[in-house]
Amino acid sequence: MQVIDGALHRDRQLLENTCKTLYSLLRTYTVIHGGFFFLMGGQLGYLFLHFSLLVATFVLALHLAGLLVTVCSYASLRIYLQAKKEERMRGLVDEFEEEWTAMFWAEEPRDRNYFESLSNGCCLLAEKVSGQEYRVYHFSFFGEMLSSLLEKGSCWLHWKDLHFFRKILLEKAVMHYIQIVRLHPIDLEAHAMLANGYVLLSGLYVDPRKMEGMEEERWIPPRKYTQEFKQIFRQIAERAIEEFKILNEYAPEDPWVHAQLAYSYCDLQMPLKEIKEYETILELCPDDEETLCRLGKLYFQQGLNAKGLRMYEQLKQIHPQRAEQLLLSYVAFAQGN
Repeated sequence: MQVIDGALHRDRQLLENTCKTLYSLLRTYTVIHGGFFFLMGGQLGYLFLHFSLLVATFVLALHLAGLLVTVCSYASLRIYLQAKKEERMRGLVDEFEEEWTAMFWAEEPRDRNYFESLSNGCCLLAEKVSGQEYRVYHFSFFGEMLSSLLEKGSCWLHWKDLHFFRKILLEKAVMHYIQIVRLHPIDLEAHAMLANGYVLLSGLYVDPRKMEGMEEERWIPPRKYTQEFKQIFRQIAERAIEEFKILNEYAPEDPWVHAQLAYSYCDLQMPLKEIKEYETILELCPDDEETLCRLGKLYFQQGLNAKGLRMYEQLKQIHPQRAEQLLLSYVAFAQGN
């Protein structure tokens, strides 16, 4: 038990240390960018305050040339810094994997368990930095209004960085799951892990406005709900669906497989296929409350009111309160709300 507790402690410590290194890296680059903006601001301010004195002298030309040099230098350096930052983040992920391996697999064969452990480590770290773009510069002693502005500024500065970092981690996790599938091509659990890996990766491109638990007042970068992100999400979600279809071929009577397919079709906005999966689940589990409720709402959304009311009747016998909630959905859809 002490050995397990020690491993869990080292596990948490490694995650914490990696996050601290990441946030420190992001702050360092912000200071560098801020320094250039401060320099350019100082040069512009000096020109503005002393313009009338400098306009008739060659010193004005020198100041303008200095400002131009600063702007051009920053434009070139900005490209270099972005490339170095991404390179450093990739290196940080590699260092994390090396330490994770040394911690758990220093003398073990690098088999299925090894790749599964690495995937789990990458997923844990990706989860730990999720949503932290709002808190890179979080200070609890600020007032509510200032804290809100600080959160927005933090997100504006670093959401792309943390999105990129999580993308590296989840792509690594998917690669490790693919290695497991290569070792065990007809193992259903291996395909289930790969499918879930794709689901996690696709989650990076889900419209945050549609996510449960998202605080409405929080600022969301507009790019997160662009057509570009929707297209990437669709491509990755379709890979997950293909893996779930493999599971369905081998385990057609597993409700969990059909539920995963239904969730994926929901995300892809394919309601008719989503309905088909819930109908299959209902055949396997006739009294499942969640399935009855979801399927009833889908029927009402698609104008299949007679089928929706049948779901209401079944649900009323099991859970009257949820049945009434379903009926409210029917009324809302009937009124066009």
